[in-house]
Amino acid sequence: MHLSISNVTKRYGELIALHPFSLDLEGEICGLIGNNGAGKSTLMKMIVGLIPPGKGKILLDDLDARKDPEAIKRHIGYLPESPLLYPRLTPVELLTYVAEIKGISHPAEEIEQWLETFALSEKRNTYLNDLSYGMKKKIAIAAALIGKPPLLILDEPFNGLDVATMESLAGIIVRCHEEGATVILSSHLMAYIDRLCHRVIILKQGAVAASGKPSDLKKEAQQDSFHETFLYFASSHRIP
Repeated sequence: MHLSISNVTKRYGELIALHPFSLDLEGEICGLIGNNGAGKSTLMKMIVGLIPPGKGKILLDDLDARKDPEAIKRHIGYLPESPLLYPRLTPVELLTYVAEIKGISHPAEEIEQWLETFALSEKRNTYLNDLSYGMKKKIAIAAALIGKPPLLILDEPFNGLDVATMESLAGIIVRCHEEGATVILSSHLMAYIDRLCHRVIILKQGAVAASGKPSDLKKEAQQDSFHETFLYFASSHRIP
């Protein structure tokens, strides 16, 4: 699906959380990165419809985020930075609930596949409250991925995961893209941003500090690593 963001802004009182921001995105893995408070999560929440933009328009194909928020949500898989899960549900119950909200019929087979993928089959009937943080994170990721949504918005998906699961998730993100999904990925792990993303947008104090292919940004910053490239564009002395 085609995501079109046109001159979207957000302000909280005197604080400008996001300066006018525009983006056309379809069929890419797009990295959205920046220091804490740069505006990443604010933008993601506006796309999902959790908070309204101050100005501007967000369209997913012909669906308007303001006018058709429920319809848009059915096409989005969203992983917030700090997922809140129902503690007295089991993984199977939570994923079934999410599938019902998304309008997915007969989700049992896909639920079992995700539980197996994330090595949680033995925990399928355990209350979420009794699972470790990493296990809860895996369930939240599965909830975002279930139903193969055409737009994935993943805010810090690698946090709290062990190394093997991070690598597995990186492969899943690539596979989702190869199957047609558009992905917006936010992470402080620059190696994954460099490796996975076709385009990267670096936000600084609510404004775009840099945008382009990882290789082009590294060349502009005259750096070999994307970690150093990010520091170059996000440094305090640079003006967006």
